[in-house]
Amino acid sequence: MLTPLFTALLSLGVAFVTTFAFVPQVRRFAIECRVADKPNGRKLHAHAIPHLGGIAIFFGVFLGLLISLAARDGADLVGRVLALLPGLVIVFGLGLVDDLRGLRAGVKLTYQILAAACVVAMGAGFFRATAAPGALGFALLVGLSLFWYVGVCNSVNLIDGLDGLAAGTATLAAAGFLGMGLRLGDAAVSLVSLCLIGSLLAFLRFNFHPARIFMGDTGSMFIGFALASLACLLSRHLGLWTACLGGATILGLPLLDTASAICRRLLARRHIFQADGEHTHHKLMRAGLSHRGAVVALYGLEAVFVLLGCGVMLGYGWCFAVAVALGVASALAVTALARRAQLAPPAPMSLEPALAAAARRLPPTPSAEPVPLRAVPVASAAGAGDEPAVAALQSTTLRPSGVRSQTSR
Repeated sequence: MLTPLFTALLSLGVAFVTTFAFVPQVRRFAIECRVADKPNGRKLHAHAIPHLGGIAIFFGVFLGLLISLAARDGADLVGRVLALLPGLVIVFGLGLVDDLRGLRAGVKLTYQILAAACVVAMGAGFFRATAAPGALGFALLVGLSLFWYVGVCNSVNLIDGLDGLAAGTATLAAAGFLGMGLRLGDAAVSLVSLCLIGSLLAFLRFNFHPARIFMGDTGSMFIGFALASLACLLSRHLGLWTACLGGATILGLPLLDTASAICRRLLARRHIFQADGEHTHHKLMRAGLSHRGAVVALYGLEAVFVLLGCGVMLGYGWCFAVAVALGVASALAVTALARRAQLAPPAPMSLEPALAAAARRLPPTPSAEPVPLRAVPVASAAGAGDEPAVAALQSTTLRPSGVRSQTSR
């Protein structure tokens, strides 16, 4: 069998190369089938962009995992990774159908719960962190595991609103889980994290602003489900609450945005699944940041959450309190900046120096005089042979500039 280092590099490389090779093919297929994300009042792109990139991400991760399992020995590793595959396939198929045909929120939620139930039943849930929880405790842990999978799956889906935002955020989160997997010696967590990182880095080559393709629900729900499984797999080493709170902190940015959206919609008495344009990235752009600037700023916030989440998993409980305070403070600050930018008067337009100099050299434009409401003598201005023109002008009713008749269009 191959060494662990070579297996890790193999899984990373296979996932990267597979996704990198598949993205152009998937993009061409989406264009031919006219499967594109069209702009509207809530979305920020200016033209339709293909959104089946999740297919390439799925095949990159899937092929990377299969080759890594073939290269490594150990029934425990194979069993723990294979426990995730049924749920990942279900979520991938769900996202693909949603991208192609569109599904109601209730239908998507049902299949997400089904996928989570599959992986929990195969041993990839939080309930493995407790030796003998009893019947009631077992039921509560199963419910918590299902809620965790569905919540993280939808949170990554909700944050996919700017070019490269979801892919970059998920890459940072996967890097945090990779560090914990290496620290605790968990080969399953390390391999899944490496495959995710390789596939997402390849996809970012085509997804960072200006994006040539979107991942769609096919990719966002699949990535969220895979990230949720990593915290569950770590619970066998860390215990229930450490793994749950640490995983929630590592995924702080998408969970913070989701919690803010739910609270905002409940306060407005709207359905929590009703889309709006009030996500964190929307507010940052209204506050004056560029597309790339907003994405980079959120990358930085997520990187801080990842470091704090690793601290929680290493036993520093105060990191979770710091993460909660950071999340609340950042949400309030972004909301205040966006509101201030909306209330501020528009800044005067300024020209570049070259354009300003050219504008100064132009001859002055004569001021527009209002046309007086009186008869204009036109006969004296016409020549001897201009009787038809004179008659036409005299029959014309003159009006002030800018005034149109009621029948004009």
